[in-house]
Amino acid sequence: PGESDNRNQQKMEMKVWDPDNPLTDRQIDQFLVVARAVGTFARALDCSSSIRQPSLHMSAAAASRDITLFPAMATLQRNGYDLARAMATLVPQGGPVLCRDEMEEWSASEAMLFEEALEKYGKDFNDIRQDFLPWKSLASIVQFYYMWKTTDRYIQQVR
Repeated sequence: PGESDNRNQQKMEMKVWDPDNPLTDRQIDQFLVVARAVGTFARALDCSSSIRQPSLHMSAAAASRDITLFPAMATLQRNGYDLARAMATLVPQGGPVLCRDEMEEWSASEAMLFEEALEKYGKDFNDIRQDFLPWKSLASIVQFYYMWKTTDRYIQQVR
């Protein structure tokens, strides 16, 4: 029916999670609680994120997003589901690991510009970039849009 694919599939794929791992759901949940706590602590130590998200509440919310949890689960897998080794990886000698996503890379004024541009151009991300946010990459704007859609501000605008 279709053309054969001569690419080496093993070189193209990277396993990031094994559902048949030896840990219980409770152990995994506890590890993720630790990962969120480490993320919150890392944000408290990081000057740039403290300026953008000054409250502990905002730092904790950022640490709970997928950008902290997915790398934490990948860390667990890379360390053979050894909880102690994985936790040590989250807090190496230089300090706790800080994972950032697109929401944290945007200032409040950039987010307001984005909302203004979205109102003017809709989802024409090329025009948004050209006229409102030329210093942002198109990929950054699109990623921000999909994260922004999960916020209360999006829900308020839809109403």
